[in-house]
Amino acid sequence: MSLSINISSADDVEVIKHVNSNFDRDEQKTYYIALLQLAIKKAEHKFGLASLQAFGTPMVYQRKLKSLNDGELDVMWAMTSQQREEQSLPIRIPILKGLIGYRVMVIQQSMQQTLGHELHTQQIKEMVALQGADWTDTKILRSNGFRVETTSWLNGLYNGVSKGFYDYLPRSVLEPWVEMRRFHFENLVVEEKHLLYYPAALYYFVQKDNKALAQRLEYGLNQAIDDGSFDRLFYSYPVHQEALSKGKLNDRVVHQLSNPFLPKTVPLKDKRLWYQLTQ
Repeated sequence: MSLSINISSADDVEVIKHVNSNFDRDEQKTYYIALLQLAIKKAEHKFGLASLQAFGTPMVYQRKLKSLNDGELDVMWAMTSQQREEQSLPIRIPILKGLIGYRVMVIQQSMQQTLGHELHTQQIKEMVALQGADWTDTKILRSNGFRVETTSWLNGLYNGVSKGFYDYLPRSVLEPWVEMRRFHFENLVVEEKHLLYYPAALYYFVQKDNKALAQRLEYGLNQAIDDGSFDRLFYSYPVHQEALSKGKLNDRVVHQLSNPFLPKTVPLKDKRLWYQLTQ
């Protein structure tokens, strides 16, 4: 059954089911759960008590969407697009402060010195990127004229680049260092000089008719933003600290791309919600 919020009794504890991330050793996903917990805590005084419960195993997007619509899940997180906002109900607060659209390139170490600062966007477009089959990023890159091949497995992305079948793997700056520790491809590094950027937002999504849960999460997240606890969690999170330190975003050549799949409802003008480059 889908979650139903009942705030008539202070003793009621609503159970909110999310995807279980304990099976895939993904350090990033523990942040999404920690932020959910923070939002729930900040909303307690208005919406009553709630607790989180892990469900199932890690899933690709289509499986998560089906589980959400079937009522097996109450909340999931995904990059937004017009299509995804038609399929489920978004909480329009970018939970990664837009850094999902700051893409660095995972490459073979032997390529590091050959990709100098003078590399043009068109030259990167002519290289072959590897992305996930159901990722919005794949559509964004292709719409900008990039050559992109796909696979369905995260390990396969790194393996394909490691073996030289593809030139590079674009990942959000928050992702590659923890993933490379996990997969142990010794010949892979993060390219140091370039940054692909397009506006993008990763949201929490709930079932279309679950407006009560959407209101709870939106209220809690806004409370956390207003009192600073959102940013304190985000910037103190070890994966984020490591990525922003090693990524050196302000020292990179930025290649600005468009995102034709970005809904017009994305709150781009609210500066509180987004990471800001100092360039």
